[in-house]
Amino acid sequence: KNVTEIIKILDIDSLLTIPISLPFMKAGMALSEEELLKMLKVISKNKEGDLGKIDPASVIRGDDVYDEYKVLVDDNKKTENKGLATETIGIQIPSIRNIDETIIYDMSLINGLKTKFKEWKTGWKEQHLSSGDEFDEEGYIEGGKPFFTDIKKSIKTKIVILLDHSSSIASDAIEYKKATLALCEVLSFLKVKFAVYAFSTENRSMVCWSIKPENLKWNSITAKRLAQIVANGSTPLAEVYDKMFPILQSKRPDIFLTLTDGEPSDPDAVRNMTKSFKNLGISMVALGLGPNTVRATTIANNLRHLGYEKTMAVSRLKDIPNKVISILDV
Repeated sequence: KNVTEIIKILDIDSLLTIPISLPFMKAGMALSEEELLKMLKVISKNKEGDLGKIDPASVIRGDDVYDEYKVLVDDNKKTENKGLATETIGIQIPSIRNIDETIIYDMSLINGLKTKFKEWKTGWKEQHLSSGDEFDEEGYIEGGKPFFTDIKKSIKTKIVILLDHSSSIASDAIEYKKATLALCEVLSFLKVKFAVYAFSTENRSMVCWSIKPENLKWNSITAKRLAQIVANGSTPLAEVYDKMFPILQSKRPDIFLTLTDGEPSDPDAVRNMTKSFKNLGISMVALGLGPNTVRATTIANNLRHLGYEKTMAVSRLKDIPNKVISILDV
């Protein structure tokens, strides 16, 4: 009964298989729960003199290790956040498992971006032209310069991304999530250190969601977390920033990027929080989303007055990944 909770605590894929070594069994062979229980009964009986009486059914249920796992993982989180547990500071982790994350995967957009940035990473570019000069191989062999030069670029910037999921996003929620998921896929592909958070309203209260902490790889689990966020409520940015402040204070990213399609309901408080983040040495950037160029530019201009060091405007959601990567230092 604790399997689901253990999977959530460990942040692992529920389809992940973990090999275990058992006597008289070949490596890689699959076992049913009944077969495993039968094998554990044999082992526990043979080892009863050394280990005392063991209940094989209890081993399968995870009774003895569940509490230990919980303590270890909680302590690990507190160590990473300098004594602050995520739940303690009011940030929640989306926990629904039966979510189909494939609906927010735009493979055409993702693959196109990966192809573009693969060329950027290596310095190689493939071109097919109808005309050109004949290749002089002898000239290259006798020349003093190398024929091929392999360039390896990398992005050292650490970034935290906050996604606005207020009610104004609702009409374009799927396309918005497709674009932000594509961004996460590309950042992971480029091996950028990044974390993703979102905010929305549940039961009339603002909730800040942890989609992907910095230490977790982007995978199907994090995609499921993003897929289940329901766009609802207003834009209480200052309240969100206040909840996130302890984590950013301990992690100290280079850039804190906020994606929003509206002006915050608490501009003066946002201005104060923006100043607090900048005092930590964090560069504050905002991306204004609008249905057209004029509206997006207006939102970006209004955000500039809240103390952000850089603001950008986007009217086409598919442009989000390119815009974000353009602000990262190469």
